[in-house]
Amino acid sequence: MEELKKLKNVFEGIEVYNAGIPKFLRNFTRDGIISAILMNDAKMLKNQLRFCSLNQGSKKNPITGEEPGKIFHEYPGVIFEKRENLSTEFNACDTTALFIIGHKKYFELTNDKTLLKEQKDNIQKAAAYIEKHLQNGLFTENPKFADAKKFALKVTYWKDSVLINRKGGEPKYPVVFTLAHIQNMRAMKYASELLKSKRLEENYTKMKKALENLWDYKKRSFYIAIDKTGPIQGISSDILHALYYLEKNEITKEKINEILRNAMILETKIGYSTLDPNLGDKIKNGYHSRTVWPFEQAIIYEGAKKFGLKKIMKISSRILEYLDTNPEIFKLENGSFQKGGCDPQLWTIAAKKYFKRQKINSQDI
Repeated sequence: MEELKKLKNVFEGIEVYNAGIPKFLRNFTRDGIISAILMNDAKMLKNQLRFCSLNQGSKKNPITGEEPGKIFHEYPGVIFEKRENLSTEFNACDTTALFIIGHKKYFELTNDKTLLKEQKDNIQKAAAYIEKHLQNGLFTENPKFADAKKFALKVTYWKDSVLINRKGGEPKYPVVFTLAHIQNMRAMKYASELLKSKRLEENYTKMKKALENLWDYKKRSFYIAIDKTGPIQGISSDILHALYYLEKNEITKEKINEILRNAMILETKIGYSTLDPNLGDKIKNGYHSRTVWPFEQAIIYEGAKKFGLKKIMKISSRILEYLDTNPEIFKLENGSFQKGGCDPQLWTIAAKKYFKRQKINSQDI
């Protein structure tokens, strides 16, 4: 694909991909691994995992957010002058989980144990990073883990612009992002299998049990997050996104039914929006609040397929009709969605390829 070639790059002798043109001419762990998984591209996945292992954190660095075992957010990082010249390089709490999940997927695609043997030490270090962040079974984010007071980015899971209902859009640390907890829980389970570790299996069990503490019984939905000042409530696409990383034995049918009910708030003609519009309209920065992300529709579709949620599949697949090019996002402006961000964007290319592989009938959309 010609658009994919435009994003190809070589870092340290390894062929990987930039995230998007023109804004993200850098390699992002999150984008690279998720794109390779959506495309079932073993070569892309292998190269991304190799590049991640070469640049895995080895020490604490309050400037970049680096920690031992942590996988980078973007390479090279970006310096934010307005944030005390901090770098974004290691500003992600889900990339280390994705590194382990990527290894599991690579083995499933190839049945090849070579990469696993080569990077066994890297996987062990990644699992140790997750272990160090566990507090009462919850995966907890805090710049103190890197001997820092704050990160360059205000939010460090994939919706890394601002957090709703917090001054300046930034959590009061420590914080537990529900989606990031679920991703790291999945990674802990996979690490226990890949490394044949009973201790990691026990950690996974604790994380699974602790997930119950992230469910809001009054609103009947998962919290978006819980920080030092308390729960952050609201209906966001995280509740659907999480289904990709959850297994059927990790969530009750009652909770699935509540997720289906709440998802109605997020429905649009092109898929699921990132946030309840009643909340999103109150946020000046609409990057993760008044948008539909093509890549996320593919993640939502795959999770819904696993749980047999045909309505969710139908709505998330609507995005395919609008992907004549490969935009990063669709922004809600004056009552309608317009293309925005980079074009082409790596994981939009991946989402389009994913949906085409599903052979979705247009009458079903």
